[in-house]
Amino acid sequence: MKDEKLKEVIKTLFQLQSQINLTVESLNEINNNQQILEGIKIENYFDKNLNLKLSTSGILANYSILLFCSFLEEYNDFFNISYLKNSNCETISIVRQKNKAGIKRINKWKDLYNFRNQLIAHNYRIKKKSFFSNETAMHEYKIPNTLSEKNLLSGIIYFICLNIRDAFPEVTLELNIKEKMADILNLIGEVVDNEKELKFLFDKMK
Repeated sequence: MKDEKLKEVIKTLFQLQSQINLTVESLNEINNNQQILEGIKIENYFDKNLNLKLSTSGILANYSILLFCSFLEEYNDFFNISYLKNSNCETISIVRQKNKAGIKRINKWKDLYNFRNQLIAHNYRIKKKSFFSNETAMHEYKIPNTLSEKNLLSGIIYFICLNIRDAFPEVTLELNIKEKMADILNLIGEVVDNEKELKFLFDKMK
């Protein structure tokens, strides 16, 4: 089927948009319930002042950056006439033209990929040099750091997907919107006695 690649790209973009929406909306709910979450401390962590609001919002904020970058890479690298040369190239070009204003606004966060690569996805290195090699240096990143910025970026991505959906109704109608990634994953895990194993390994690793 000549449009199979297009279907895969659209499905990937829609899946990422859904995850972005969930992550940002979760951040909104954390913000709406911050008083409750601030009253819950994190046990077994060295910083006794850290609370559940700070920890969950920080973790999800970083995860949102990963998702933003993944969506943009999929869109830029695969939703184009070079990769989808057997699809309706004219329609793809029209959609990309419509989305230009949104992409231009996103590009103002010029350090998205650097922040992802240097501080989230990899091991705190900038061109093989440790992030901690000069602990007095100030590192600056222009990213969607505030919650309002994350809501803005999530909204732009939603508009991008709306334009794709409207341009390719025959493809989007084929997608099973109820399908979850968990339906096609076989994650192999087991219940372990972590305390017993850690005690054993602690003795072995002395």
